Amino acid sequence: MIQAFPPYSEVVSANTNSATLHIEIPEVVDILRLDQIHPWVSGNKWYKLKYNLETASMLGHQRLLSCGGPHSNHLHALACAGKVFGFSTTAFVRGYSHLPLTETLRECEEMGMALVFVDKKTYLNRYDQHWCQQQAEYYKSYWIPEGGNNDAGKKGCAEIAEQCLGYDEVWMSVGSGCTFSGVAHSLAIAQLKNDSLKKVHLKGVMAIKGGEELAASLLADLGNECSIDCDSHLGGFGRCPDELVDLIHHYDAHNLPLDPVYTAKLVMAFERYLQTGKLKANKRYLLIHSGGLQGRRGVKALSASVP
Repeated sequence: MIQAFPPYSEVVSANTNSATLHIEIPEVVDILRLDQIHPWVSGNKWYKLKYNLETASMLGHQRLLSCGGPHSNHLHALACAGKVFGFSTTAFVRGYSHLPLTETLRECEEMGMALVFVDKKTYLNRYDQHWCQQQAEYYKSYWIPEGGNNDAGKKGCAEIAEQCLGYDEVWMSVGSGCTFSGVAHSLAIAQLKNDSLKKVHLKGVMAIKGGEELAASLLADLGNECSIDCDSHLGGFGRCPDELVDLIHHYDAHNLPLDPVYTAKLVMAFERYLQTGKLKANKRYLLIHSGGLQGRRGVKALSASVP
């Protein structure tokens, strides 16, 4: 069993510090600090990797193969996990080998990951299962999709649902949809097994522009207890306008570090819903901090203040 990084996390109340949120908050707003699981294999990344590592081990693989961008939280976490558990790691990276390495990729190399740079056209093949299988065979490795988004990743993310029970609404950022899907299905199963459980509404905030099709796909078989906001991406995946930088600095001052790609946009959307009266003061809300703080280095205005 893969046990080196136990799924420790802390639930903190936003009400413990009246200055934490910009505006008056409902009676209970809690934040699930998954970023505290491990400094590098943090947030939902550990849950996505846990059963992939276990499967790779059971199948006798010694090398893990995946893909990601130059600031990828997934690759950073995979490199670290590979080093800890004794796997060799290789990654297809969207970019060019003649360019200087980002801090993320430099640390991946330091942890033993072999980087294979590919152009944008080649990188699109990551959605082709036949191509992925070919690469796995060529590199004699266990293939983990971008972001850990496969059945093993969803199985791991389903474990997060246990910490969501008892809330009226649980909010999380959505990228690939792996975490959202895992948690949503686990909550649905829990409520089917015990109809006395309070129904939990799962609210996703899409981090990518043009995510309507993905959202529809995720929601297709989940019923009315789930919804996804596709209008809070602030211009697209990885975009970090000045207003988001200001929000991140505000939370830094109150000991709640946020990443600019996922959780900061989640918090900004939640605040906007509060300001516009879309949330009820008598409900219990949980916001899931999905980690990825090392990715702050990809934004110049935040690169000097990585937790």
